[in-house]
Amino acid sequence: MTTSINGVEMKGIFLKGTENLLAHRDEINALNVFPVPDGDTGSNMSSTMLEACKYLENTTDTKLKSILDAIKRGTLMGARGNSGVILSQIFRGFCEALDKKSRLTVADFVKGIKGAREVAYKAVLKPVEGTILTVVRTLDEHSKELSNLESFEQLFEKMEEIALEAVKKTPSLLPKLKEANVVDAGAKGLYYIIQGFKMYMLGDTKISLEGVETKPAEEISIAPEELKYQYCTELIIQTKKKVSPNDQQTLEAYLNEIGDSVVFFVQDDIIKLHVHTNNPGNVIEKFLQHGDLVKVKIDNMKMQHEHVVGEQYAKKERKKLAFVSVSPGEGISKVLKDLGVDEIVSGGQSMNPSMADILDAIRRANAEYVIVFPNNSNIILAAEQASKVAEKEGINVKVVKTTNVQENIMAMIYRIGEEPDEVINSINENIPKTVALSITIAVRDSKYAGEKIKKGEYLGFMGKELVSHHRNLPNVLDKLYQKCSLQEREILTVFVGTDATPIEQSIVEKYTKKKYPNIQIEFLEGGQPHYPFLMMVE
Repeated sequence: MTTSINGVEMKGIFLKGTENLLAHRDEINALNVFPVPDGDTGSNMSSTMLEACKYLENTTDTKLKSILDAIKRGTLMGARGNSGVILSQIFRGFCEALDKKSRLTVADFVKGIKGAREVAYKAVLKPVEGTILTVVRTLDEHSKELSNLESFEQLFEKMEEIALEAVKKTPSLLPKLKEANVVDAGAKGLYYIIQGFKMYMLGDTKISLEGVETKPAEEISIAPEELKYQYCTELIIQTKKKVSPNDQQTLEAYLNEIGDSVVFFVQDDIIKLHVHTNNPGNVIEKFLQHGDLVKVKIDNMKMQHEHVVGEQYAKKERKKLAFVSVSPGEGISKVLKDLGVDEIVSGGQSMNPSMADILDAIRRANAEYVIVFPNNSNIILAAEQASKVAEKEGINVKVVKTTNVQENIMAMIYRIGEEPDEVINSINENIPKTVALSITIAVRDSKYAGEKIKKGEYLGFMGKELVSHHRNLPNVLDKLYQKCSLQEREILTVFVGTDATPIEQSIVEKYTKKKYPNIQIEFLEGGQPHYPFLMMVE
């Protein structure tokens, strides 16, 4: 049990965090969609950490202060991209908060997290939640709990757990992430760094930063988009004299006027800035008035983005036939993928995708003939509009007017044939046979199909028909099962939504098995919102 750490151990912890980040660099690059989908967050964060590792290797003094100074200076000089600059400020705040310590206790380390949060949020002129900042904020909000832990082993295990939960919540904070069905890249990168800290403390102290094998990235679709600002501009200026608070405010205002994604701060005799702008030359001229250039990095984000998108389309060989489905949840998406669906569009009730979303998926499918499943009556029109545009581009598209995802799943399970016409015929034969049940909860008093609905009641539907509503879940299940003649069926598949509680799932399982002992029941994580249970009867 480790209750305190010295400079040598702090160095090892940081190096292991870097190694673990490098192992997941490609995955993080694939996740990157905010603030600009240019696919480089993993590389930028890795460069930031690696530069600090060089400073650490060149530091002969192993005292804690020297190690912290090397981390602080190295991450500053190596910071690349929005995420890299913010990461450098996280470590700056951490190191400065612990500047006078010769050893670190658990409570000291947690104090460093508070410093990391304060400095990082100050450095970003317009902090955005659902990013790397959210992870460091969430960790700080758990400071009391973390400070009471007895060892660094317990600390890093708990930090990893808290960070992962924060990462999972990023799509709910950033619409762009939700649209792309991914978590934030920078947040996930910080999670992997913390995971590396834990690995070192639990005994995995062997470190190699050369030739780290990166984990294969899950393919993330990045849609083409028009960028407002073309150039990612980063400067490090060594100042000739101290920059006054008034000058800092003037420079901040200037950067916000000519671009976005601004990160700007003054640290000792160094000015560091990151901005997305259309005129990088003007930025350089402006800051040369305050000192000498130490580093300049200018990337054409438009070309980067086009390269990433272009690679994405070029990777796939053109198929004869492909399937596109709209899916309301991550678990359901996995089922559809396993059944042969090529492209998933996130969406469903209350989160209908746009025509452009569906059109992009049709294009990504890269096939001569594409079958589209809207899986919601509110999405059919957008799907048909997308198909008209795609057909003008030479893609044959058939929109199957599915009104729920269960119809899509049944169609994929029982489809036959190789030719598009044969497949379409088999799909059209099977969809009418689908028995789709769904259970949701009324959010307010209302009337539906002549029935008075009370807030909090369970509503049971078969297809679009309201079969039952009641505060008692078994009552609703009973009516649904009678309506679909469950006693004559063989298989009941239940997709569990994000709003379902363990108690509700247990009620469904026990009631079904008791009343219908011969039915084969299977529960799958659906991940859909609004509907605790979507059911498919076979």
